[in-house]
Amino acid sequence: MNSSPAAATAGGLCLLAALAWAGAISVGGGPWEPVQSAALAAGLVALSTAALVGVVVKNSRWGRRMAGGLAAGELGLATAIPLSGWWWVGVGMAAATLTLVAGPWLAESGRRRAPTLGPPGRSVLLLCVLAGLPVVLAAVSVDGLGGGWVFAAFSAAAAAIYAKAVPGSLLVTRFVVPVVALPAALTTPWPGWPVIVAGTGVAAWAAWSEDARLAVRPLVDTRAEPVPGPTPLRIRSATDAAGSRPAASRNRDHR
Repeated sequence: MNSSPAAATAGGLCLLAALAWAGAISVGGGPWEPVQSAALAAGLVALSTAALVGVVVKNSRWGRRMAGGLAAGELGLATAIPLSGWWWVGVGMAAATLTLVAGPWLAESGRRRAPTLGPPGRSVLLLCVLAGLPVVLAAVSVDGLGGGWVFAAFSAAAAAIYAKAVPGSLLVTRFVVPVVALPAALTTPWPGWPVIVAGTGVAAWAAWSEDARLAVRPLVDTRAEPVPGPTPLRIRSATDAAGSRPAASRNRDHR
C-alpha cells in the first residue's frame, strides 16, 4: 500500500472522529434511547472504517465523499449532544477531516498515483445508501424508530449481501427493499419516515442502473469471439466427404 500522507491523515482522522462520537453517545449524550444510541455509535464506526479503506487503500472518490459526508453529519450531531471532553475531540476531528477532504490536498495526491480500479459509481452509491440509511434513521428519530427498526435491519442486511455479490442480492435491492420500506415509513414517527422514503427512492434509482447490475453479475459477455478453426465436427465432415468420393478419384490422389 502506497498511500499519500494527506490520504492517510484524512482516513485516520475520519475513524478517530467516529470513535470520539461513539464515545460521546455511549456515555449518555444525546436524546436517543440506549438501543438506538448503540446502533448509532456502531454504525458510525462501521461507516468510518469503510471510508478509511476507500481513502487510504483504494484512493477512491467515493471514499473521500463518504468521509466528508460522515464528518458533516457528525458536526450536525454536535447540536444534539451536550458538551463534554468527547464532544470537543469529536468536533475537532470531524472539522479536520472535512477540511482535508474538501481541500485540494487529496485531489493533488490522487493525481500523483493511479487509483485502484473499483466498482462502478452507482453501485457504490447503492451500497453507501443502504449502509448509511440505518445510521441516519437512528440519528434523526429522537422519538423512537417504531417500524423503522425493521427497515434499518433489513437495509443493513441488503447492503451486506450486495457488497458480497450474493446471488439474488440485486433483486432484493430492487424489489424487496421498497416493499419493506412502505409499511416501515407508515409506522415510523417524524422525521424518520421522510428519511426512509427519500433513501429508498435514491437506492431504487441506483439499483435499477446498469452499473448496479454489472457490479454484481456481469451479464454482458466481454470475451473475444472464438477464432474459427478445426473442430471434431469439421474434421469428421471432411473425412466423410473424402470417403464418399469414387474409388478412381482416390486412387489418382495416391499415385
